[in-house]
Amino acid sequence: MNFITKFRVEHTGGQRLQQIRSIQALRALAAFAVLMAHLYGVENKHSDGNTVLSASALVGVSGVDLFFVISGFIMVWIAGDLPAGARNAGKFLFARVARIYPVWWLFAGAMAAYLYITYGTPWDADMVQRLGVNGIGHLLKSFLLIPHDALPVLSVGWTLIHEIYFYLVFALLLLLPQSYRLPAFILWAIVILASISVQLTGSYANSIFSLVLFPMTLEFLMGGAAAWILKSSQGQWRWPALIGGVVWLIMALILVDFQSADETLPTARTFAYGPAFALLVYALVAIEQTTRFGTLIPQSLVRIGDWSYSLYLCHLLVISAVARVFFPFFAAEGIFDNLAFIIIATGAALFVSGLAYYLFERPVLVAARRARNHWFSEHDPAPHPVSPKS
Repeated sequence: MNFITKFRVEHTGGQRLQQIRSIQALRALAAFAVLMAHLYGVENKHSDGNTVLSASALVGVSGVDLFFVISGFIMVWIAGDLPAGARNAGKFLFARVARIYPVWWLFAGAMAAYLYITYGTPWDADMVQRLGVNGIGHLLKSFLLIPHDALPVLSVGWTLIHEIYFYLVFALLLLLPQSYRLPAFILWAIVILASISVQLTGSYANSIFSLVLFPMTLEFLMGGAAAWILKSSQGQWRWPALIGGVVWLIMALILVDFQSADETLPTARTFAYGPAFALLVYALVAIEQTTRFGTLIPQSLVRIGDWSYSLYLCHLLVISAVARVFFPFFAAEGIFDNLAFIIIATGAALFVSGLAYYLFERPVLVAARRARNHWFSEHDPAPHPVSPKS
């Protein structure tokens, strides 16, 4: 079994994509990083600044950048060399839509229900009024992941808007012959770079125009580039990439200030964290395929990686709910109260995400795979190589 097929079963005659343990571990770390950033915000809000976590926890927001790089890598790794055609493009897009929307609807619906029960409207009425947007329209666009002036009803959903855009364009690329896809990727990157050079977008993609030209799209493309280079290089640059990725990540941690929310932040984080994570993803996957590194990754970390999408979507809801119950009973004036909150909130977020994965997310993915095979592969016994882990 060669370099590529060690962790990937080919489209012709294969059964399904095998799990890349390093990718799952990175997903777990990305979700934990975002969780820590939001834990700091919630803890700080309820404890008058007497926090266990420091403001440095806000660098955990970079977990989003890692998720974007991983998405680009996985899409090219599993589908970049599929034969051109509408059926493969349709199969790919169906798999991604089924991956994103049902779990999003579950947690966005939970947030809307909470807002309705607590405040009488299924959206943030103050925000809707301040921005001058229609409440029903805001809710509809939130559930459909359409960019508009307000953040989605569950705020972390802004990242899914970028994911859906990337998947749509990638599906269009699958209509092209394989030899045209890499040049199309490069052209896509050039368009984004040109937009960055004249600052055509702001700090948030609030329209289709700004979404198409948003700097952080480059992170998906960096991940895709890492996959293409890995396929062609056989991982020969894994150790230089690992060292370079670690050095670049240290520089990013020092240079990017996530407390600044000005219009330059998306560009700054893209060029700081994007290359660092792309190098690390390339290196770790290559090392996993050429050594026994994958066996050293704890199964618990891989399992949390399986839950990472549910964890990412549910954690803000869960830790906010824990805070509303916890802090009225504890003064949060000492280290032990706050530490207890962090431990309880983290455990609760993990519990809810695991429950959501096993009771909802995984059954939905299994049903979606069956539907996809029925609708797109009725005369083709080889299923589309998208794993429920991806």
